[in-house]
Amino acid sequence: MPVETAEEINVAFDSVTIPAGGGAPTVVMRLTDDLGFGLIGLPSNAVSFTLEQLSAGQNGSSSEWQSYITRSSAGIANAQATTESASAGSYTDNGDGTYTYTFAQALTDYPAGPVFSDTKTHRLGVEIRTNRYLPENIPANNAPYDFVPTGGAPLDTRLIVNNDTCNACHDNLEFHGEARFDIEYCVTCHNPYSIDGDTVNEPWEGTVDMKEMIHKIHYGVNLANGYAIVGYGGNRIDYSGIEFTQDVRNCTTCHQESDPTVPQASNWRTVQTRSACGSCHDTIDWEGGNHPGGLAFTDDSQCGGCHNETSGVTGLHVPVVHQIPEQIAAEAFAYEVVSVTNAAPGQVPTATIRVSNPQDGTTYDINDAAGPFQIGSSRLNLDIAWTSAALGNLDPNDDLARPADSGAPFAPIQINFQSGAVGDGNGNFTKAASDAIPTGITGSGLAVLEGRAAVDIDGSLDNLPVSSDVLAFAITDAAAQERRKIVNIDKCNDCHKNLALHGDNRSGNTEVCSTCHNANATDVQQRGVADTACFDELGPIEAPIDMKHMVHQIHAGNTAVCGYRNSAHDYTGVVYPGRLNNCEGCHLEGTYYPVDPDAVLATTIDSGADRSILIDDVAISPNTAVCSSCHTSDLASNHMTQNGGDFMAGKDENGALTSSGAETCALCHGEGRSADVGVAHGIDTFESN
Repeated sequence: MPVETAEEINVAFDSVTIPAGGGAPTVVMRLTDDLGFGLIGLPSNAVSFTLEQLSAGQNGSSSEWQSYITRSSAGIANAQATTESASAGSYTDNGDGTYTYTFAQALTDYPAGPVFSDTKTHRLGVEIRTNRYLPENIPANNAPYDFVPTGGAPLDTRLIVNNDTCNACHDNLEFHGEARFDIEYCVTCHNPYSIDGDTVNEPWEGTVDMKEMIHKIHYGVNLANGYAIVGYGGNRIDYSGIEFTQDVRNCTTCHQESDPTVPQASNWRTVQTRSACGSCHDTIDWEGGNHPGGLAFTDDSQCGGCHNETSGVTGLHVPVVHQIPEQIAAEAFAYEVVSVTNAAPGQVPTATIRVSNPQDGTTYDINDAAGPFQIGSSRLNLDIAWTSAALGNLDPNDDLARPADSGAPFAPIQINFQSGAVGDGNGNFTKAASDAIPTGITGSGLAVLEGRAAVDIDGSLDNLPVSSDVLAFAITDAAAQERRKIVNIDKCNDCHKNLALHGDNRSGNTEVCSTCHNANATDVQQRGVADTACFDELGPIEAPIDMKHMVHQIHAGNTAVCGYRNSAHDYTGVVYPGRLNNCEGCHLEGTYYPVDPDAVLATTIDSGADRSILIDDVAISPNTAVCSSCHTSDLASNHMTQNGGDFMAGKDENGALTSSGAETCALCHGEGRSADVGVAHGIDTFESN
């Protein structure tokens, strides 16, 4: 099959032969499409190869790749590893999907390569750029291939991080013009023997070594000396403002030792080197003696004396000094909503909760005056929200005691379990709410136990993020109906490790967010006070805080809201590390299609003169609220409006949409339709799904 007919090119190497003494290698490469048919007609100018050798670490250092093929950088000869175009040597299309290439010269003739050893592990890689002769690039894998010139399987490897680990946040790891996708290909150039000549005089001395570069990029804003790379075309990319989406001490987010495909994943704790550690701890002058203790270093063998797990200095072992004490302490707490009773309309609900230690099965006395829920700034609240079908916390008959100018319009009923809770002696505690379930409400509700424990970890009290627990309960339903499941918290935690917000009160559960961040709520109370910090910074116009709209906007960098104590939260500088069109980066499969606009509430954008009612609200119709959070152009807005979307809709007294139009999104964008959302967003093309 002609290569241009393929939607994806699958590359594999059939063989690599290196003549004795390090002559010019000959490789046989096989290209197939997704059906396994061979692909022919790929010209040599669309193909480039890398080739490097792995050497064992010396004097405590880690093993190192070194490329045979190099180029100059900013006038410094042989400063960087690079690729060799297949046009440089002898390239043959064999007409059956295989291609033979003989490198341009003997390995011993490359001017800055390693000293060839036929017993050391070598790695061959390839990149294919069909956009050099076609209008677009056809995706092709890099096929990193490890081998030993004398034959047999390599005994020495350097496999530290799996692509899937990176793609959990980045969806499709892709750099350098859509041709480099694989970590094991990245390291063929990004190794200790490559530098960026344009930044060689900066404090980081131009390093683009993978272990240093990646640590520095993710540590970004925390670096004392910053980090930047001058890339293709002289484009300087400054990573000094990058902020990792979780605590940088979570080394195992990337270095996952449980993955059998990366046998050297444990290097982060077993191989201590100045380059790896100094990539984050970038103020140390290793030779000058400003390391703690006044130590001066001549090589990496000195690091293990304190930091290796075989040393007697336990407190300085790498896994110990990178522990996050609050995370460890939080593992001793588990919340549980045991029951909600007396929850019919007009009744005052009574809730029973339980806080236990999953490590030993014991329970906590939440009334203990010296316990973790009665000291410091601890908190333990039960939020009661309704209805599970479409959270909005409506009060159609004005039954609730909350004021019209509530700080959180359409907030749930809250039960404070830090006072007045009655224990049964078995770890269960019960308390009634102050408010009744509003009359006129039907369906089911959600009870969410949230809050934070306070524990003395290091001589002062620390707040611990404990995962919230949710229980659906019946209001008028014969049996409790749970809220629809559309988001997987594990996907949130791929990037955020443990999603914890609002002072660590609401953690590890997206449903707790939706009880307050519902379609009827905005930031009006926090924003609407003149001459306050948030008002002055963001202006007087309230912003919606509806979960379906707000979270999309945050990740797209399209919103700014006023939060607790009138603090400004400006997300317009956020750059999502993944691909915004990968809905399954967060969503469960198939849960991102257009919804029934009569079943999901519209998003309030203006709460009107009376914040306690809905009939004066201005809202965005539900599907339009979601799509417009990312698709912000006038063209997109006009398209939505022409197909029934409404940016100036209203609501009736029950929160139902009132609009001159009717959203018809599903006719084209529904599953299997002509502009299926999943197909249009290319969901199936993402490696992480």
